[in-house]
Formats: sequence, C-alpha cells, structure tokens
Amino acid sequence: MNATPPLLSVQDLSIRMGGTKTNLVDGLSFDVGIGETVCIVGESGCGKSLTALALMGLLRTPPLHLNGGTALFDGEDLFRLPETQRRQIRGGRMAMIFQEPMSSLNPALRIGEQIAESVRRHQGASREAARTRALEMLERVRIPAAEKRLDEFPHQLSGGMRQRAMIAMAMANDPSVLIADEPTTALDVTIQAQILDLMRALQSETGAALILITHDLGVVAEMADKVVVMYAGRVVEAGPAASVFHDPQHPYTIGLMSSMPSLGARSEKLVTIPGVVPSPLAMPEGCRFQSRCPFAEPGCAMRPVFTEIAPDHGVACLRAPLEGTLDPGLRETGT
Repeated sequence: MNATPPLLSVQDLSIRMGGTKTNLVDGLSFDVGIGETVCIVGESGCGKSLTALALMGLLRTPPLHLNGGTALFDGEDLFRLPETQRRQIRGGRMAMIFQEPMSSLNPALRIGEQIAESVRRHQGASREAARTRALEMLERVRIPAAEKRLDEFPHQLSGGMRQRAMIAMAMANDPSVLIADEPTTALDVTIQAQILDLMRALQSETGAALILITHDLGVVAEMADKVVVMYAGRVVEAGPAASVFHDPQHPYTIGLMSSMPSLGARSEKLVTIPGVVPSPLAMPEGCRFQSRCPFAEPGCAMRPVFTEIAPDHGVACLRAPLEGTLDPGLRETGT
C-alpha cells in the first residue's frame, strides 16, 4: 500500500436525478495520487461523465443532485465548499478537458483570449502577461504557427488543434488534478496517439494527477496506472492496471476485454455482450449486470459486496475469485 495520502480521494459518491429513487452513480470510490493516472472505463451511460462533472462542481442542479459521498482534495471536501471556493479551484488547481472542443470552446472568442482569460482569473496576470502565457501554452502543446493561432477562432482550427487548444487552456494554470473526458473520441488514430503522447508528456513535466474517462480499453492499457471499471453507475472492478488486464475478475470486465479488436489474424469472432445497460428508471435489484451476465444465479438478486481478491484489486461479484468458481473453459469464452 502507498503510504503517501492520495491527492484526491472520492468515497461513496452517489448522484441522483430528481423524481427518481435510483442513483445514477451509486457508491463510487477511488483515490488518485500525485502524478498518477486513473482510468475510469465503461459503456456510455455508466456514470463516468457525471462523476467528472460532480468533481468539477458542474452538475446541472436541478435535475441532478449529489445524494452522498465525499471528495477530499488536499484535505478539503469539494462537495462541502462554498461556490466561491469551488470557482477558485475549478480551472486553477483542478481542470477538465471536455469531450467536444467545438461545444466547449466559445465560438465568438479567439483561442488566445480564451486561454488568457483563465490565466487572468486564476493568476491575476495582466493582459500582456496572460497573452504571453497563452502563447507559451500553445507552443507547449505543439500547435504549429502558435503566434498566428492565438488570434484565430475555434472554427479555423482542425479537430486535433482544437483539442490541443483545450489541453493548453486546462494546463495553463498548472493544475494538480486534470480530468479528461473522452479526449480522443472524435479524432482519427494518428491524432489520437499524438494527443495521448502530449498528455503523458505534460503530466510528466508537471506531476499532475490525471483522471482519464474513456470507453477505449486500448487507451486504458496505454495510459493507466489504476483502472476503475463502472457498470450502470457502480464500480464492478478496480485495481492496478496490470492486475486488472492480466487477471480480470468481473464478467463485465472480461466481456469488455474480449470485445477488443486486435491487429493480425483472428481465429475467432469478437465477443459481444448481449443486451443493453438498464434504464435508470428500471434498474434491477442486486447486481445491475445480472440480466446480461452468462454466470448469473439466484444469489445475484442481492447486491454483491466489493471484495479485495488481490493487493489493491477489488471486484463486486458473487463468484469472485473466478478461478475457484468457474470452469477454466467457461471463463475464457464467457459462455
């Protein structure tokens, strides 16, 4: 176990929509340390982005609201701070890269103005100093002809350059925690690789903790120190990336990994997970994955306890550890 206290510790986070009795995010817990990368992975609708918005204080309230939990950042609970303090932290000590740059960047403001505005707000810099910092950041994220790009509008940049501009804005105030929500989803594979390399380089330079939200296990394998696998608002498996990838224990994690395409010839078809994520208005009792799980049994009607089955590697499954409960052939094929 790491003796150093985590930079950010999220415990039992629950988010609910008004008028419903089901938590959209239900009892989520994870820690992230200085310089560490935690990847939160799962299908669309599992609560990944809601978690990021809650940590940044950007939940739409109403209809959404926190239904419990804490988020200790440098010893302070983010969820208990007044909005004035949250504003000081948001964009300063904690920053976020959003999934869609075109909807996150202001189309009416030049790129340089948008980066400089954040610098002026959080550092109290003059207009000239803030513009200098904006230029420095565009050069740092390797945007060509950075001085020219300062005075361009978002629509004049390519998708890859817009994402780099978003990263420049997020990193302009040297945040301690950076949250990236699907930062490469809309980019082609070449630009995606460049963006991931850039984020790794910036993290190495600054020591920032990174919370990377994605559905792409290839990105997780490349970036993660720790992995948190979510399904229908709950953590089903979490642990060091090497442990989770080499010995997945939850049927959902195994299904996700079996559905990953790989280079080269394949002797078998890709595995698919039947069914869909349940509606928030019709969540099953007990394990939320049971309707799609090939190993479901009557006991799954009770909510499984999240249990550590290896050092720092936990899973919420009645059958875990799978080595002791499943035939090896069944575990490999997921049938």
